[in-house]
Amino acid sequence: MGVMAKGKRGKGREELETSDIEDDLSSYVSNLSYQHHLDRDSLGEGSLTGESGIEDNDVLDQQLDVSLEAAALKNSVVRVKNLKIIQELLSSKIMGETLFKRKGEMSDVLIKSFKIGKGSERLVTSQLTVLHGLQCGEEIDMESFYNEIKPFLLAAVGDGNIDPAQRGKILFKLAVLCFLCSDNIEDRKELLVLLREKVKQANPDVIINSLASVSLILTICTPTERRNVIQMLLPTVRNLLKNGNVEVRIEAGEIIAHIFELGRDYDEDFDDQVEDLQDLLDDLDKLQTDGAKFRAKRDRKVQRASFREIFASVSGEGEVSEQVKISLNETLTLTSWSERYSTGR
Repeated sequence: MGVMAKGKRGKGREELETSDIEDDLSSYVSNLSYQHHLDRDSLGEGSLTGESGIEDNDVLDQQLDVSLEAAALKNSVVRVKNLKIIQELLSSKIMGETLFKRKGEMSDVLIKSFKIGKGSERLVTSQLTVLHGLQCGEEIDMESFYNEIKPFLLAAVGDGNIDPAQRGKILFKLAVLCFLCSDNIEDRKELLVLLREKVKQANPDVIINSLASVSLILTICTPTERRNVIQMLLPTVRNLLKNGNVEVRIEAGEIIAHIFELGRDYDEDFDDQVEDLQDLLDDLDKLQTDGAKFRAKRDRKVQRASFREIFASVSGEGEVSEQVKISLNETLTLTSWSERYSTGR
C-alpha cells in the first residue's frame, strides 16, 4: 500500500464523489435538455408548452433546479454548461415566479461564478444576471440586487486578465442592469464617470460597448444630468469619428445623433451652443460619402448607409423611423434614437 502525500489525505475519495455527482447531474440535465428540445421540435419553434402546459412547466422547473445545483459545483466546465442552460431557459420562457422562489440559490450561483470564474464564465454570468433582473422585475428589490451584483461586475470590467472583448460586453451588461434596476442618481453618475474613461481606451470592443452604454444610460437621466454628460463627452466622441475601426466610427456617429436629439429636447437653442457645428456637419457629410479605396468595400457600404441617417438627424433634415417586427402579426415603430437604445436596437 502506497504512502499518501502529506496534506492530500482523503482527497481521492472527495474527487471521486464530486465526479460521480457531476456525471449524474450532467446526464440528468442532458436528458432534460433533450426532452425540452424534443418538445420544442414537436410543437414548433419558440413554443415551450404542450397541450396541458403543466407537464412542460414541471420539466422546466426541474431542469432549472438541476442546473442551479450543477452550476454551484467546483468543475468550471460543468458550471459554464449549466449557466448556459439556465440562460437558455430564461431566454425562452417567463419564469419570474419560479425564479423568485429560488432567488437565494440564483444569487449564490451568480456570486460564486463572478468570484471564481474566468473571463468566459464571468461573461455568461453577467448575461444571466441581466436575464434574472428582467425576469424577476418587481418580484425582488431590484436596487438591492443591483448593489449586490455591481461590485463583481466592476471587478470583471477592471480585470486585465480578461479579454478586452469580453470586458466590453460585461461593461454593457453592467449598464443594462443599472438601466433596469436603479433609480439612484449616484449610481448613474458613478457609472458614467467610468464609461467616460473607458471611451478613451484603445480597444475597439471596449470603446463600442462604452458608447452604447452611455447612450442607454442617457435615456433615463434627468435633463441636468444629460447636459453635464453631453458637455463633457461630445468633444471626445467627435474625435472618434476619425478612428480606424468602422464600427467605432458608426457607434460614435450614432451617439452624436442621440446627443443632438436629447440636447434639443431640453434646449431648443442647443445647436447654437455646439462649438464648430459646421465642422462637425462637414465631418459627418464626408463619412456618408466616403469612397476611400483603402477601406474595405463592405465597410464603405455600411458606413455610408449609417452616416446618411446620422447626418440627417444631426442636421435636422430627417427623423428616425424604423419598423421592428416583434411577432408574426405585430410591428413596433421606433421614431427616436432614445427608443432605439432603450429597446436594444
